[in-house]
Amino acid sequence: MHGAPAAPRHDLAPVPLIEAPEVGLALTRLGLRPLVPDGLVGHPGRNDNWAGRTEDGRRVFVKRLDRGAPDAAARFDRAYAFQVARAAAGPLDWSAPAFLGGDREALVLVYALLEGAVSGAALAERGAFDTGLARRAGRAVGELHGFHPGGAPRAAARGTGGLASRLSALTVAEYARSSGGELGFWALLQHDEDLRAALRALGERSAAAGPVPAHGDLRLDQFLLHGGELHLCDWEEFRLADPARDVGGFVGQWLFRAATLMFTEFEPDAPGDPEGADGGTHASLVRAGAGRLDGVRPLIAAFWRGYREARPVADPGLAERAVAYAGWHLFDRVLAAAAHSARLTAVQRGTAGVGRGALLAPGRFVDVLGLGDA
Repeated sequence: MHGAPAAPRHDLAPVPLIEAPEVGLALTRLGLRPLVPDGLVGHPGRNDNWAGRTEDGRRVFVKRLDRGAPDAAARFDRAYAFQVARAAAGPLDWSAPAFLGGDREALVLVYALLEGAVSGAALAERGAFDTGLARRAGRAVGELHGFHPGGAPRAAARGTGGLASRLSALTVAEYARSSGGELGFWALLQHDEDLRAALRALGERSAAAGPVPAHGDLRLDQFLLHGGELHLCDWEEFRLADPARDVGGFVGQWLFRAATLMFTEFEPDAPGDPEGADGGTHASLVRAGAGRLDGVRPLIAAFWRGYREARPVADPGLAERAVAYAGWHLFDRVLAAAAHSARLTAVQRGTAGVGRGALLAPGRFVDVLGLGDA
């Protein structure tokens, strides 16, 4: 990984500091010097952020949580709670960006800047997220799940969130602000009684599982590689939760990539297929699906091996619940894409279908996805 070329940057112009006076106030209260406006950049995300240097040359990453979010203060508290839990955990095989302080009144968090760090998502896009890194990621998550539970907020983990409640109906306001793609998504799911039953069953199994300190929003872009060292970041969803949520988040990222590529790139009516047009399309789709799963299975299996090395004792239903959460992750990603679409595309429908299959029969996918006995 050390010789990998630099990933393309996706820096943004940050919010002008004059429009965020609470940032300067927070830095002063934390004993830090003001940010130098020249050279500041922002990174994509739900919260405003600034990456650059302070007047005394310290390189920092400053995040201002969205004050308009109903759970903004709770998100700050969870991020702070992780720092307490991490400090109590002792030496680990992974790191988190050094925490320089937080100001709850301003909802500002300050970290040491990891200059030149490359996200797991960027590495995946370049085909540079290999099995060695996947195994390290699995060990990191396994070690996290072994933290003492006293350091994690005891609020209930998010289940399938607000999406599940909308499987019955949308409010008038929700309907009015939905895109055509989103309405197509809800039309696809709202009359699916089998899906609703599967979600209820997942919720019951997850509630019965022993909760552990969990990241709560695990995605590839939460992993950062910096100087050969693996970091895990963004802790605003840290809490006690079913460990399957984190494992399923990692699996779901790769399953989503495989599914979308499968439906985007398969060649219908392959020449020479004796089954004719319909049979050829089906056969090509099966071949494309098998090929894409073959491409991601080693990464998921390596993650799972690393996880079980760090956490060898896990409940027997963990892998199956993780597959179900991976299926829900596909729904989450399809809905996010549909928010910007005038209609639900064939690729999105197909990807949602893969997610449905994983939710309805997760046991069938455990070995297929590389989550068998490690």
